[in-house]
Amino acid sequence: MRLLLGLGLVLVGAAAAQDEEDPLGRPGHDDTGTTTWAFRLGLFQQPDSGDGNPFLDEELTVIEPVVLFETDLNPRLRGSSMFSYDNVSSASIDRLSKFDGQSGASGDFYFGLDLGLSYLWDQATDVGGNLHFSKEYDYTSIGLGGSWGKEFDGGNARLKASLSAYLDTVDLIRFDGVETGDDDRTTLSANLNWYQVLSPRTHGEVGLTLGAQSGYLETPYNAVVIEDPFAPPNGNLDNFARGFEVTEELPDSRLRTAVHAKVRHRLSEGRSIGLGARIYQDDWGITAFSLEPSWHQRLGDRWAVALRYRIYSQTEADAFAHSFVVIEKERTQDSDLGDFDAHTLGSHFTWFRSESTTWDFGVDYTDRSDGLNHLTATIGWRYSF
Repeated sequence: MRLLLGLGLVLVGAAAAQDEEDPLGRPGHDDTGTTTWAFRLGLFQQPDSGDGNPFLDEELTVIEPVVLFETDLNPRLRGSSMFSYDNVSSASIDRLSKFDGQSGASGDFYFGLDLGLSYLWDQATDVGGNLHFSKEYDYTSIGLGGSWGKEFDGGNARLKASLSAYLDTVDLIRFDGVETGDDDRTTLSANLNWYQVLSPRTHGEVGLTLGAQSGYLETPYNAVVIEDPFAPPNGNLDNFARGFEVTEELPDSRLRTAVHAKVRHRLSEGRSIGLGARIYQDDWGITAFSLEPSWHQRLGDRWAVALRYRIYSQTEADAFAHSFVVIEKERTQDSDLGDFDAHTLGSHFTWFRSESTTWDFGVDYTDRSDGLNHLTATIGWRYSF
């Protein structure tokens, strides 16, 4: 979960500085300079109102600085490196830290390093590759990826395909602080994306993502409460429920499919609207749908603002239940695997300080039907020369 949050903060900001120039984020079109430095600071804040998992506090805070460096190694070859660090505090970390030898349990820090190369095969075709390494207290990840892109019709259309693979090792630190060794997780992902200029004022894209995971897919320190009316109140639970905790158990494989589409239309000089949609399904029983309209406005020569609204709805996983009275073979009370609806309001401001320097600031607030409302805020700086 922490890795996904970190990547979310990176991705929210990575396209932000280019959004007003190329609102659909086409790769390979940033010609502002041969070298780029960028810095981003992200904040994710999730309090716990008590409406989610009643047995445990789900408060979570992530502070993430990211540094990005890109440069042209020669006229055809471009290299990049990105370093990120997460400082994570949560109720689960506080809970585990009370056990002997687990002062850093569940990963109160995370750092990641990504290295990439992009090669311009010809004027219309590029290929790329990247390496990934990340590490935290109980988790190590090594990744490898590659991509291919080709433009058609003089740049009015573009096809991009990418593949990635991650091999993760998870230290099994349980909810009671007991360590039971380690296990592996493999993640494979394939992406296909088509960009198209539809008219002089309108352009859009559609994409397909296929993912497959195998190995240990639970969160080691997650617990499931088996309620027993004859048991004494459990002081380890937030609500002192009568019952006992057991480990979370989920299938050892997962297949995911997601289809997305978005379109952007220019209303007038410096003003445009957008609409995005996404459908997701996996073999754990989760189906999700999102719809995101947006408004983009230039404010003079130096400022731009983007406003967005996103509605999201998700069904629960087959293994999820709010309450268990017997030990099921597959079981989870992870709120992110439950059913909920979410509404997000977001704003993003870009300051074009000069031809080479850009600042941007963004704030998103999400209201979830299960009470796990959260705030995401970012500030970024980009310098190209």
